[in-house]
Amino acid sequence: MADEMDEIITEFVTEAEETLEKIDPLFVELEAKGYDKNMLNEIFRGMHTLKGAAGFLGFQPIVDVAHRAESIMKKLRDAEIGLTRELMDVILKSVDHLRLLIFHIKLKDGIEEDISLLLKELDAALLSSGASARADAPGAPGAPGGDGGQGEPPAVDAEEKAEIETDEHEAGSSHPQPPAEPEPRARAAAVSPSPGPSSDEQVQQLSKEREVVSTLRVDVARIDKVMDLAGEIVLARNRLLNLATKLDLSYSDDPHVESLVETTGFLDRVTSDLQLAVMKMRMQPIQKVFGKFPRMVRDMSRTLGKDIDLEMFGEDTEVDKTVIESIGDPLVHIIRNSIDHGIESAGERAQKGKPPKGRIIMSAYQKGTHIVIEVSDDGKGIDVEAVKRKALARGLITDEEAQKMSDDAAINLIFLPGFSTKEISTELSGRGVGMDVVKTNVAKLNGYVEVITKKDVGSTFKISLPLTLAILQAMMVRIGREFYALPQSMIEETLRVKKSDIKDITGQKVLTIRGRVIPMFELAEVLGVAMDTGVGRDHCYVLVALVGDRRFCLAVDELLGQEEIVIKTINGIESEECGILGATITGDGRVVLILDFAVLSRNVFAGAAK
Repeated sequence: MADEMDEIITEFVTEAEETLEKIDPLFVELEAKGYDKNMLNEIFRGMHTLKGAAGFLGFQPIVDVAHRAESIMKKLRDAEIGLTRELMDVILKSVDHLRLLIFHIKLKDGIEEDISLLLKELDAALLSSGASARADAPGAPGAPGGDGGQGEPPAVDAEEKAEIETDEHEAGSSHPQPPAEPEPRARAAAVSPSPGPSSDEQVQQLSKEREVVSTLRVDVARIDKVMDLAGEIVLARNRLLNLATKLDLSYSDDPHVESLVETTGFLDRVTSDLQLAVMKMRMQPIQKVFGKFPRMVRDMSRTLGKDIDLEMFGEDTEVDKTVIESIGDPLVHIIRNSIDHGIESAGERAQKGKPPKGRIIMSAYQKGTHIVIEVSDDGKGIDVEAVKRKALARGLITDEEAQKMSDDAAINLIFLPGFSTKEISTELSGRGVGMDVVKTNVAKLNGYVEVITKKDVGSTFKISLPLTLAILQAMMVRIGREFYALPQSMIEETLRVKKSDIKDITGQKVLTIRGRVIPMFELAEVLGVAMDTGVGRDHCYVLVALVGDRRFCLAVDELLGQEEIVIKTINGIESEECGILGATITGDGRVVLILDFAVLSRNVFAGAAK
């Protein structure tokens, strides 16, 4: 019985967290947009469901807070009170308290939060808003008249009335209430047969119920286990394909070998489908991360006395679960910097001829096998000279390096640990932690960060991440006696070039490809391994890579072809330090290191700058 109760409580916590995650950004949107019946209905229902489930399980503090917040939402929805910033502050405070109360239930730590002050604030907010609303009620949208249904807002339909009556009956009750799950059916039964809710609304409600039934919660650990097994199948498939190819070359007339080749071909297709299906199970919309930022921007901009609009695009772009878990912190630091460092005060913006309201745009989109997340602001941009001065003062670079350093290289100094251009540390920023977290976390996801900035125009942080972190397409190459794998997603093309085509311009090797001069580097030199001396060889193989906006060529001894590989992490090795993502086992059983293109790119261009 105890196990069953634990399972019910775990389910309640999960659903409650999802509900709060869903309605939190709606509050911010509502504050910016003004009265919106559909949005208010959605928030009201979320609070009502949360209160009902908490009441059933006896979590009275949650019931008390949710009931008062729900009462405010009901009066807002019925246009009995007006939406003010102060009222929204109190409602958002109640959401934060609900989140904290649910967190204690999740931890099972037995801590009881004192909510008496919050309850008084909610009651006071409801009374004061009600008093002020009565003075100007005629101007409110759908302003109500007297009791008994006369002059009620046309927005309230029969379903909502039934819900409100039930709610009034439940108010203040400490008795266990019905569980949240049957609630949609109970509400449907309460709908009047008179032409209240339209048939379309009933169809939508039934569709939602069917949708809930057709979904299944699965523990993440189980999905991860399936993903690991799919990875092992990929490795075994690669080995079988390799063996089947060799047998086919030697015994092509043998009917058994022919059958083996056909079967391994079928296994290849099924394995790819299985792998894709498992990866899709791990994919989640990036809305899960983006959803918390409207509230964060609202609170921070208010604290700093700035007026800032946040626009979000591509929230339904799906990314790997691991990305969802790890990308939140980097984005928080980028947004904080945009608000505190980037966007100017209204007075400064007016002097520069900018609109008084600042603007931050977050977007996510898929580009090839990568997900790109961009955060742009229309602030002051990054002052390159200020960055250099601060780096000099902290001893991070020398005078000579500062003079030779390109703007791109200088901007990348902001990612160094402890770096900050703020003279005074505040609660929000200036302590020198943040941007290094961005770089470190993104690197752990096998991604990279680019910064594009222009003085007094704004800055854009562009984060590129692989779609999946476990399995990737790679180009296998040989340098001397060493073999390496390079992610195919960043390789534009491969070429076989004559050594006479490689030119030297002021100490930098270059290749001219279709009229474009591209810098070329020997991968052997970059990695510090021996390359084929190749007596008499008059050609080499080149990979044309594109990392962000940087295009360059890498020369290798031999291209061995593409292969689908499974990344195995190597304990104790950081990609940022040595440029190795991990290792893999190839189809012929060889253990091969996987190189990180983003780190290689930084290393080769840093070396070229010197």
